[in-house]
Amino acid sequence: MRRRSHVPSTGLFDESVAYWLTLPLHWSGQMFRNGSDILRVLDILRFRPLAAGLVNVDHPWVTGVSPHTGELIWRDNLIYRSPPAEHLANISDETVLLANGRFLAQRVRQSAIVPEVPIGPARRMPHCINYMHGSSHFNSGIILLNDLQDAYRHINDPAFRRELARFVKAERREVLFMLRDRDYDPREYAYLSCCMRTHFRWFCNPNGPQAHVLWGNSAPFPAANLITGYWSDDVYALKKSGGADAVARPPIGHGHYFQSGPYDQGREYAIWPEKLLAWGSYYRIRMRGRKGGMFFIDRRDVYADQIARRAQRGLPDEERARF
Repeated sequence: MRRRSHVPSTGLFDESVAYWLTLPLHWSGQMFRNGSDILRVLDILRFRPLAAGLVNVDHPWVTGVSPHTGELIWRDNLIYRSPPAEHLANISDETVLLANGRFLAQRVRQSAIVPEVPIGPARRMPHCINYMHGSSHFNSGIILLNDLQDAYRHINDPAFRRELARFVKAERREVLFMLRDRDYDPREYAYLSCCMRTHFRWFCNPNGPQAHVLWGNSAPFPAANLITGYWSDDVYALKKSGGADAVARPPIGHGHYFQSGPYDQGREYAIWPEKLLAWGSYYRIRMRGRKGGMFFIDRRDVYADQIARRAQRGLPDEERARF
């Protein structure tokens, strides 16, 4: 059953008008924003590739420990959290933050080892992608919510979006959404990611523990990163002298953002433009065939061992959510 929004009827009308007026601007802006990010990734992947060892195994991106506090960074970068739902009360914030943070930190570690770990079972991703994971988990503002419906209510609340935009403008960071509930509908998760892409001009990757959703990959808990483009400030800094020290940004701290709620007064479902964007993305990935949803690498090469094992069991070569 769809929950009615608490926004007054006049506010709903204004919000609806703003939605349709800004939709083409957000989609076109996202196309240019995403195109710019793709060119920068290609630069550090193929034209001027980043090498292993630009950070070492004791670096904050690898350990998760802030040099400014001596503590793990993720709780201090939590800029907003919704109260845990009753059915998720047994899942602590610490559990979600540590699981996803350490998962991404381990990816960075694969590129911190010298001599270089070859591409394959021990290192699936190119070094530049692993370094991007460092920026994502260590420097992003983290938003922790309950489940997909909770996320919809926040994303569709104009007050929440304004505050999120204020954070990005002030801090020049990425945004990482985490959900406590690991039991989600993959199609609804795809719709949610495209709901974010429709409200903002930034791309969104829906990562999580179930079958891969659209361009998303694996993660211990659902983690949708809103890619604002500021990852490049951190990753390109690694090329400079002293860059490895500079990229471990100070903790954001609490009490600076999202202090005037409520922020969960929006609709809790997707509407047709968001579904259309999800379906378009889905069929685009399907047309890639066995390359799947990995844009910058050929998964047939780097996941050859897993593909072979799945074939022996009579399974498809990639566990991808189907619409």
